[in-house]
Amino acid sequence: MANVGIVADDLTGGTTVGALIAREGVPATVFFDPSYVETTPLPDNAAAIVSTDSRAMPAEVAYDRVRRATLTLKGRGATMFAKRIDTTVRGGVGPEVEGMLSALGPDYMAVIVPAMPQSRRVVLEGYSLIDSVLLTRTGVAQDVRTPVREAHLPTLFKAQFKAKLGHVNIKPVMAGKQAIKHELVELRREGTRIFLMDALSIDDVDQIAQAVVDLGWRIVCVDPGPFTDRVAVHSGAIEPAEVPQRVTRIDPVPGETGTVLVVAGSATKVTHNQITRLTREPGVVTLSIDVLAMLDKDTSVYEAECRRAEAEARRLLDEAATPPRVMVCALDTVYAGTTTPKAVMEELSGLTGPEPAKQLTVRFGGLARRILDVLGAEDCAGVYLTGGDVMVASCEAFEAKGITLVDYVIPQIDQGTITGGPFEGLPVVCKGGLTGTEVTAIQSVNRILDERMRTHGANA
Repeated sequence: MANVGIVADDLTGGTTVGALIAREGVPATVFFDPSYVETTPLPDNAAAIVSTDSRAMPAEVAYDRVRRATLTLKGRGATMFAKRIDTTVRGGVGPEVEGMLSALGPDYMAVIVPAMPQSRRVVLEGYSLIDSVLLTRTGVAQDVRTPVREAHLPTLFKAQFKAKLGHVNIKPVMAGKQAIKHELVELRREGTRIFLMDALSIDDVDQIAQAVVDLGWRIVCVDPGPFTDRVAVHSGAIEPAEVPQRVTRIDPVPGETGTVLVVAGSATKVTHNQITRLTREPGVVTLSIDVLAMLDKDTSVYEAECRRAEAEARRLLDEAATPPRVMVCALDTVYAGTTTPKAVMEELSGLTGPEPAKQLTVRFGGLARRILDVLGAEDCAGVYLTGGDVMVASCEAFEAKGITLVDYVIPQIDQGTITGGPFEGLPVVCKGGLTGTEVTAIQSVNRILDERMRTHGANA
């Protein structure tokens, strides 16, 4: 069983930390359900990551899901544990970490390092900064499901944790591991069990990792991924190996084969800009999916839209002189850059609260599976999934058990292969709705086509 056991509160978080570990040359698989960990053989030099999909859940539900997932990982032989959190600290960090600690025992402590400097997420004097902007002045404060309205993390977390929390500010962190060790020891003498760390750079994160490994404490790593990776390496929980060198490119190259299926359902402006830019590229065909049909309480309306989309996909394939490089399957709101009002979603679906959005993503994921079946496993070069909920729904519709990570395109744009089900081994790139630049979708599609050439050969 994998030495490293990680619990993530959603799929995109799991793939982010998994990609960092995969870049060390170590297998890392994100499982959609703890039960899959019990039935999937993994080497010792590996990471098993369980997505609990608990970020927006009530505290007691999130606590229980994380506790149960941790017990599964512990029972399968994991010796190092980490709780992956969002880079913008959305969700119930406190209940989830305490759920993991409850499964591991009273001698475990939690070290929280929320920074992910390679994605321009840092913590200074306790304040979370996103690309130099205070967390609460970004769109995260208005997040529909899990808004964050406190940027001072000691204040935010003290309201979430029952255990005593201490904060190590930037000065000792920048002074290096000896100063960090001194601060941690002093805080522990005061009865601290939860340690929150400032960090501005990857070197800061690495120094914190070295400090906790030197102390020999039994800890849970609580972070977006970099701290977990560094502790795993410095502690010997994983043994790094050589990895293939992959490039990130924008332009097409000779020898590409197969069609990449893009499934886009995120309502963010970022995703709209990325998909709009992608559709201007040569060899790209589009399917526009009626979001209202995905919501309609009359299932015959949904079924009719699925059949229309399947027929359109077949027409695009049949009429093309050469197979398209990319087929984009996106909600019409993604192309338009608009959102569907909550009242409209509730009226059409006959549901309330979060249920209309859940129905939309589940149905859209089912439609994506039908389009993938039209393309066929042999002719599909891979799948690019954007939007965390869409990723989950699509992978469930693909009958996958998980995703095995191999790399990232850029940090938080993660590359892997599907694990389990009829599409086992199919390349996939996963991206949350808020991540990346205007060319990220192009870079991701090209990475999938490169992987196809690497495994199948050019013009295969």
